[in-house]
Amino acid sequence: MQKKKGSILFGFLCVALILLTACSVGGKDVVVTCDGYEIKLGKTTVGDLKEAGFTNEYADIEETTLDSMTWDSFYAMKDGDSYGTMDVGNKKSSRIEFNKAVIFEISLSYNDPEISVGEVLVNGVNFEGYTREQVKEAMGDATITLDDEQYDYLDFEIGKYDYTFVFEDGSETLTGLWINDGTETELNIN
Repeated sequence: MQKKKGSILFGFLCVALILLTACSVGGKDVVVTCDGYEIKLGKTTVGDLKEAGFTNEYADIEETTLDSMTWDSFYAMKDGDSYGTMDVGNKKSSRIEFNKAVIFEISLSYNDPEISVGEVLVNGVNFEGYTREQVKEAMGDATITLDDEQYDYLDFEIGKYDYTFVFEDGSETLTGLWINDGTETELNIN
């Protein structure tokens, strides 16, 4: 009887450890917060953004549908501020409404004096104005995949997500940031 109780207890402990491991891996998802609204790459849709008050300000086409296995861009604006270019995709086997397209990449530019950037937090950090060293510190123990001052890029990888920080013209201050979940490689541009 004692052996049976020990085996059951051991089984419960194994299940608990497996669940804890699965939860910690899931914690690697990117959360981008724009004007207080949380965007989860690979999950948040264009329709979700529109409901939160964002518009596709600089779109050059009327957005209606998105073909199967294609992507396009949503230029997120709210109250005159830019929240970046958001690439959105359709991984389904049929055409979908543009509003149902899922955001898989966000790119920000901090060096255009004519466009003000609203507050954008990446996993709780506003990188605007950061130096190369401050970016490295904020990214913690993320894997650096490229640190090349000659080409002004600093890349990191966390799970399936890629982070690219841009320091143009030899600047030590961040001028751009891209974050993606790898979806673009699976799709064709619309």
